[in-house]
Amino acid sequence: MKQYGMTLSAIVLAFVPSGAAGAADLQPHEAVYDLALASQTSNFNSVDGRIALQLKPDACDALSLDYRFVARFHEDDELTVTDQQTLAKETRDGKRYEFRTRTVVDGAEQGIVEGVATNGVDATAVSYTSPVKRETELPLSVFPLGHTAKLIDRALAGERMVQANLFDGDDDADKHLTTTSLILPARKDEVPAKPEVAKMLDGLRSWNVTESYYNSDSDGDGLPIFETSYRLYENGVTDRLKLDFGDYTLEGGLARLSFYDRPAGCPAN
Repeated sequence: MKQYGMTLSAIVLAFVPSGAAGAADLQPHEAVYDLALASQTSNFNSVDGRIALQLKPDACDALSLDYRFVARFHEDDELTVTDQQTLAKETRDGKRYEFRTRTVVDGAEQGIVEGVATNGVDATAVSYTSPVKRETELPLSVFPLGHTAKLIDRALAGERMVQANLFDGDDDADKHLTTTSLILPARKDEVPAKPEVAKMLDGLRSWNVTESYYNSDSDGDGLPIFETSYRLYENGVTDRLKLDFGDYTLEGGLARLSFYDRPAGCPAN
């Protein structure tokens, strides 16, 4: 059977707004994205997918993420369904990240990755409780929410390239994931396809981001292990998604969007 697995970073980062310290005041929200195969491939007859996420405040000092990505791979008479479910919590100061990702293929559980990562002065310590208990130390890294905050801050400052060490909850943390992002202002006529969604995002500044991911498995010629592009709004919402896995590419956008109220009594970011 073909490999359908996907790293957490390869999927989640493109869709997750952040509330890390120093970022703009971002909107907690629920979003649903519909995805389809971008072009024909010899690997599959067709692919369709859906991403659903909820980003909510967790007290005043953290954000919680409930994320799910389901994809259906059609190949001749065979249908393979992958289901990745992630629960995560990241403190707004970027110092602690709790994660639990469960992967299911055709109804059979493929594994759970669970643990906690903490940032010190010059290193990131990761403690896994599943699939096996172990600890490792990485170069100082940003977590997914803080990474997105960094992109927005740099975009607002007019910068066009952002590079970072990244830890996203992947069980292969020792491969040292890094990312390079190119940021360009989006055209005003590039609006979401759904009129009700476009109205909710009208007037917000936005950028077109192309992001490439690398680790020790990266191609010797410098090719990334994964590449994505998306439109990023200043409140953290994303749209116009393109996910390039090498053998196939998925693209799509916001199907539904709703905002949550911010908790009363919490200071703005």
